[in-house]
Amino acid sequence: MRRIDRGLYDRPRTNNLTGRATVPDYRAVIRAVTRRDRARAVIDGMTAANDLGLTTAVPARIEVLVDARLKPIKLGTQEIHFKYAAPSRLYWADRPGMRVVQALHWMQDMLTQKGERKRIQATLRRLFADPKHGEAIREDLRAGLSAVPIWMQEFLREILRADPQEAKP
Repeated sequence: MRRIDRGLYDRPRTNNLTGRATVPDYRAVIRAVTRRDRARAVIDGMTAANDLGLTTAVPARIEVLVDARLKPIKLGTQEIHFKYAAPSRLYWADRPGMRVVQALHWMQDMLTQKGERKRIQATLRRLFADPKHGEAIREDLRAGLSAVPIWMQEFLREILRADPQEAKP
């Protein structure tokens, strides 16, 4: 057993290539910490974009907006930094569309480039067509569309309208 933080433990697995213990999955650590401390959380845009496959950039420091005061956690070379935020900034916390909204905030400048815009749209269409989570993400984004900036509303409406699932009766 390996101690990650106060009250947080895991069973390290061994990497077949290096023979060393693997680093715990930061997503699982964030879920465990927020569950333990009963906090709501929203991850930063770069992390969300990486999770969704919109970028290959891997953050060295993962920022998580939370409604509790939490200490940073170091996982190998990565650090999870918890930043206190007002409840109004946590509208998307624990919602299926959170990663999409955060990723688009981070990628706003890239959306002005036609090639990047098309690539991002294609990736999001594949995500929305996912049989397991796609419908929940689409419905959540539709329900919370008024809570995002106008530029993001226009971008998301274009993708949600062009969704092949919409054509079904």
